[in-house]
Amino acid sequence: MDCKNCGNTLRTDFTYCPNCGAKIIKNRLSLKNVWQDLSYQVLNLDNTFLKTFRHLFSRPADVVNTYIKGTRKKYMNPISYFAIAITLSGILFFVLKKIYKINLMHNSFTEKQASNLDFIMDYQGLLSYFIMPIYALMTWLLFIDKKKLNYTEHLVANAYITGQTSFVQVLICLPLFGFFDIGYDIFNWAFLIGIVIYQFFVFGQIHQTSFLSTFVRGLIYLILFAFVMLALGMAILLIATLTGQISLESIVPK
Repeated sequence: MDCKNCGNTLRTDFTYCPNCGAKIIKNRLSLKNVWQDLSYQVLNLDNTFLKTFRHLFSRPADVVNTYIKGTRKKYMNPISYFAIAITLSGILFFVLKKIYKINLMHNSFTEKQASNLDFIMDYQGLLSYFIMPIYALMTWLLFIDKKKLNYTEHLVANAYITGQTSFVQVLICLPLFGFFDIGYDIFNWAFLIGIVIYQFFVFGQIHQTSFLSTFVRGLIYLILFAFVMLALGMAILLIATLTGQISLESIVPK
């Protein structure tokens, strides 16, 4: 018998391949064994997904450092964790728009509607992948004096952080907007501040910086983030105008 994953020759009593670690599947595909695999991978309290989710709250620096130092079985890898979270975020925005009927671009302070820009939320998943390298660049520059993590390692850390905060956003938003009438923009700005606090709490632990040093770096990050979002917004507006998604008349003040 050969391993279907790596081709290694196996004994008939093996349940896992000693070469690649893959589980040996002997039965034909059925709903029963698909459910067993799903329940083991997702619902088992000891699986890497739930362990990663729990430990990114209790000891986030350990999750990041463990992966960076080469231990890859203890926690879910950052790309998968990030990708699952962004997929769920896409489902969340679909529910908010289509089921809860929330105008995600509504401005609670001026009562000005911006429904013609609502299409942006349809591409928030792609935007998340595009913005991630920018997040990593900013945090790498802000902690470059510590010389502890390189740029790629900052990508790993930010993938874990963004994934974690995206999961939390889903868990909060589904019941919150389902039961309460709250402006999405108000929640979004408050949640953004929470994300940055958590983000720099994690980086502060990783780099072992003082509270004041971490706080100052976080403030600088917020300023840089505002400029990045402004530039990104202008680019989206330009593309939307050129592609006919919106017209100049709809955005020019009257």
